[in-house]
Amino acid sequence: MGDCGLGKAVGMPKLGMEVIRRRQVIDAVVDILTNQGWRDLTIREVSDVAGVSAGVITHYFANKRTIVIDAISDTNQKFVRTINTIERRNSSSKQRLQALVDLMTKPEAFDLPGASYWIALYGRLPFDQMIQAELQRLQRWLAECVKNIVAQGVNGGDFRPSTPPNHIAETFVLAALGGFMGSAAAPSDLAAEHRRDLLLELLESLLGISFERIRLSDIQGGVA
Repeated sequence: MGDCGLGKAVGMPKLGMEVIRRRQVIDAVVDILTNQGWRDLTIREVSDVAGVSAGVITHYFANKRTIVIDAISDTNQKFVRTINTIERRNSSSKQRLQALVDLMTKPEAFDLPGASYWIALYGRLPFDQMIQAELQRLQRWLAECVKNIVAQGVNGGDFRPSTPPNHIAETFVLAALGGFMGSAAAPSDLAAEHRRDLLLELLESLLGISFERIRLSDIQGGVA
């Protein structure tokens, strides 16, 4: 007797395609959250944006919640890799901080989701403990990274802060994330260029230094 055609099932993923398909789905979720929001985040919409069948999505992901958590985790890991790249590419603490300001005001230049994606996630925090845990972990990691950069600058004599590095780091992270929220409420008042100037002025006042101003349009990010 034959195998009833089970070995030739239509629409089943090909061997070796898992990495590609998962990437397509995760990118689609990030795109939907960035441009459409939670209401449109359905399996059907993910299927349309990713260009894969709903069957392929459910083959690799147990449910929509799994897809969302995997997408957030993937983006957070990319965020971490981007900051690690910033630290490798910039030799001085001052350059690293300025690059971090660029990242937090124009993440798209670094091939990361823009402000609307992060606003969508933070808007979900009161209702989802797993998303809260993921963003809390990223926020703490970012603060630790800024604290270490500031401490290095102090030890090297580049910075002359009046407050401890951990306080400066917490202030910076809260201001940067608050800028995302403010830009959603008043886009014309808190455009990326203006948010960048505000963050640089904040660091200048906290560290006793000055930063060179360049246009955001001249920023080249990316991840090595």
